[in-house]
Amino acid sequence: MIVCVKPSQYELVVKRSRFIATSYHIDSRDEVKGIIDALRRDNVGARHVCYGYISDEKGDDFGYDDDGEPSGTAGKPIYSAVAAVGARKTLIAVERYFGGIKLGAGGLTRAYRQSAAELIERAGLVKAEKYAEYEAECDGEAYKRAAAVLRNTACRIGQIRYASSVTCKIFAPAAFDIAAAVEPLGVKITALGEKYIFEE
Repeated sequence: MIVCVKPSQYELVVKRSRFIATSYHIDSRDEVKGIIDALRRDNVGARHVCYGYISDEKGDDFGYDDDGEPSGTAGKPIYSAVAAVGARKTLIAVERYFGGIKLGAGGLTRAYRQSAAELIERAGLVKAEKYAEYEAECDGEAYKRAAAVLRNTACRIGQIRYASSVTCKIFAPAAFDIAAAVEPLGVKITALGEKYIFEE
């Protein structure tokens, strides 16, 4: 189990400069560039879009970017706020809209750190559990039997499609033996990978 910052947004104003912090769940560092590129494209008035993230479960895969701010004044303070609460698979991006008054290196560092920390405090953390994802296929009767069995477990069923056969996605805790649970009931399963599912 890991904890992540809930997706949210927070705005801090310091000497007329606006710092808009936004948090995202990410499954890998590959997602970061797309999110940041979209923010820059959609918010052309932002002078800087700085960020910090931790993309893995252990906290070993992380990064940050100052996006033109003085070195060490933006990305690292954002990353430090994420790391300080033990969050994983979390990206926080902060757009800065310049207000006409220079803040200096110390002022920038405090503003970026505060915008990220306040966002985390207000949004809160959410727990996420690793699940294995499967594609399942069976006839209607087998599906009913399997659904009844899985209802009493931590497994989740989604994306159900009814045609000549029933297909669906099954998400099972990583340690759960899904094959032993449903294959004897006539359900064919194919492993698709693993993902984290967040508590509601």
